[in-house]
Amino acid sequence: MLRILRKGSRVVLWIVIVGVGAVFVLYLGFQGGFSPAPGSGPVVQVGDVSFEGRDLERVRLGMEQRYREALGDQFDEERARDLLVDSAGGALLRSGLLAWQGEQMGLTVSDAEVREYLRGAGLVGDDGRLDRESITNYAEREFGSVRRFQERLRTDLLADKTARLLRESATLTDAEARDAVRHALEEVTIAAVRLDGRTLPEDLELPDDAAQALLRADPERVRRSYEGRKAEFDRPERARTRHLLVRFDPGDEAAKADARQRIDALRERIAAGADFAEVATEASEDEATKAQGGDLGWLARGAVVKPLEEAAFSQAPGALGDVIETPQGFHLVRVEEREPARVVPFEEAQSQVAQDLARRDAAAAAARARAEELAREVAAGRSLVDLAREKNLPILRPPAFRRRPDGYVPEIGVAPEVMTAAFALDPEQPSDPTLHAAGENVFVLIQRLGGKSPSEEEIAQNLANVREQILEQRRAEIENAWLSELRQRLGEERELVYDLSAFRG
Repeated sequence: MLRILRKGSRVVLWIVIVGVGAVFVLYLGFQGGFSPAPGSGPVVQVGDVSFEGRDLERVRLGMEQRYREALGDQFDEERARDLLVDSAGGALLRSGLLAWQGEQMGLTVSDAEVREYLRGAGLVGDDGRLDRESITNYAEREFGSVRRFQERLRTDLLADKTARLLRESATLTDAEARDAVRHALEEVTIAAVRLDGRTLPEDLELPDDAAQALLRADPERVRRSYEGRKAEFDRPERARTRHLLVRFDPGDEAAKADARQRIDALRERIAAGADFAEVATEASEDEATKAQGGDLGWLARGAVVKPLEEAAFSQAPGALGDVIETPQGFHLVRVEEREPARVVPFEEAQSQVAQDLARRDAAAAAARARAEELAREVAAGRSLVDLAREKNLPILRPPAFRRRPDGYVPEIGVAPEVMTAAFALDPEQPSDPTLHAAGENVFVLIQRLGGKSPSEEEIAQNLANVREQILEQRRAEIENAWLSELRQRLGEERELVYDLSAFRG
């Protein structure tokens, strides 16, 4: 909640001091009360630290408001709701776990610390005076009571105090920081040979019985592949159609009238018994289909202009339809046959699936065999670049690159193995005989061409930023590991409640 308050763009805070103790009421940047929580009981409870449904809704609405401000009309409330519920619940759970641990450690939050936080946030009125009645009304409406609000604020401050103690245990020496900068800024240049085992080479023929052999040897593999590709075998409704076209210039009414007379005459011939395909071959002005008797093949919806599609899926097979007008001209359409939508069953698809698998296996085996041959020669001391030239293999020469968390190598793609090897190669023995994966059935061999280490000046310029990034990463890792362990332990001891089900869609 404190993080939300610090980052909120429309935050107003009223402060009330009652007697010796300090009682504070927080006003978030959105107006109006919250609906009562569905169900009963806390949504988050850690020991005696608990949060109710209205706490979850308060945090969720704060997050939702910031997303709306950032995304505008692109924000989709319905799609985002469950994500925001989970995010808000996670924030409350974190606060509860940290506050509970703080209590176990004997930490407390004083009235002075609460006042200091509020003053530091700059959330006092311009005149420094408070409207007690308005504040009390708001506290009772939004938090149920002024006392409950004070508990919420102190819980979050205690959680922050505990988090600071945990995160302060993260350390980083100067040597570690400098090594990290050097590691991040180091560059390497390589040459690479990539052998793609996803496509069967043109000079390699698949045996005629390869698919049937695979079906006999491993039918379950074929079935698994079919199940994984089942969407490819969802066959939509189809219509096998012929058409006959008479063109006209849309801006020439006389030409249009003449075209209409001609296609009407052609329709009369077909209606009188002339063969549609023969008339189309003779008179159609669609050069792409004329020689085939106007055959458009099997059409699915969306494959042709709307008037032709409507005819293809409404006319009875064999019937001669009315004249249709499209931007191309006047058409006559005949539906030869139509098939309803269906899923091609495994029994019909298995031969194609097995054929595809057999081709893929053969392509992968060919690529691996060629890559292993290269690797053996490199291991014997040959230069990869020299070998590639001798064998007329394409040589990739990516620009110099640095390490990236995702393992992306220019011109090769996401290939963590290649990136790791590139920075590990010895300049004295630059060719690497190891086969590296760069995707399924894609094999890469590399040779180091050169490298560059950062200068002392570059290290000094980046040291502060890298140090802070690494420290923040270590702090987050420490906190997350601790929270995960504590959550598991308290869950086993039945000291933890975390139930957001009533708030999800």
